[in-house]
Amino acid sequence: MFRVTQFSDTHFSTNPEEESRNTDDTWDAVFADAFDSGRPTPDLVVITGDIANDGSEAEYKKIAEKFARIPVPAVVCPGNHDRQVPFDAILPRLGVSNSRTLRAGSWLFLFADSNADGRDRRSDGSLVDREDRTHKHGRFGDSEVVWMAETVDRSDADHAFVWTHHPPGAFGFFSSPEHDVEFAQLIETAPAIRGVGAGHTHTNSILECAGRPIHQCPSLSVNLNMEEYTTLPPGYRTYEFAEDGSVTSEVHLVGEDRWPSSPLPEVAQRMLRGEISYEEMQAEQASDIS
Repeated sequence: MFRVTQFSDTHFSTNPEEESRNTDDTWDAVFADAFDSGRPTPDLVVITGDIANDGSEAEYKKIAEKFARIPVPAVVCPGNHDRQVPFDAILPRLGVSNSRTLRAGSWLFLFADSNADGRDRRSDGSLVDREDRTHKHGRFGDSEVVWMAETVDRSDADHAFVWTHHPPGAFGFFSSPEHDVEFAQLIETAPAIRGVGAGHTHTNSILECAGRPIHQCPSLSVNLNMEEYTTLPPGYRTYEFAEDGSVTSEVHLVGEDRWPSSPLPEVAQRMLRGEISYEEMQAEQASDIS
């Protein structure tokens, strides 16, 4: 049995008191629940993107100090709020890796980048962040899909699992039909992939795409109950990967008394259902304030 603890959407900020939730405080609460409450110690921690809030060097330097507390090896994946140059330059260090693959018994873990639409490719082949990367939904892109399919094909692992930021099969505001199609094509060519662990949506449900479970990890920021349209406290996910290819996962929400649920405004509910855009929601909120 190989155990993984997943954190996602930590949104660490240099001005945490100005954000919707102070993720310095939620990190302390979630970390204590994950590592100091008697739960089994994981073999690995995976952090699936939106690690920083705006992607500044100062944020990543702060994050490096936060992650120094993690008592087991950790792997980080980038999200749409991350910025590639400082992410790659500052975060990787002893105990924290931006590795692309990891073998664990009969399992091959793939750490995939789902930010294809948030960057442009230069003439020399390198990638540069777009200014609007923060507001882009997910897509692997052709080269990432080919890399995953070829990596699974070359491996003698019996099973594979994808860790990434944007979940295929997402709904409403978070939906990305191109992402769903490319994931289905990936499963067709690499059926050994058993599922996905993702973030981005700030929810804790398990979706399905191409016949595979898509585990969504709650965030350290505001989480969402998409059935009742309320907020939820911060949280994380734990996984157990068995040699027979089965995966069990559990959500852990922390600090319900400190961060109680509250109803979302109607305009936010409409945005999450995909009835209006994020920009339209902002404009409507600004109009209400004025």
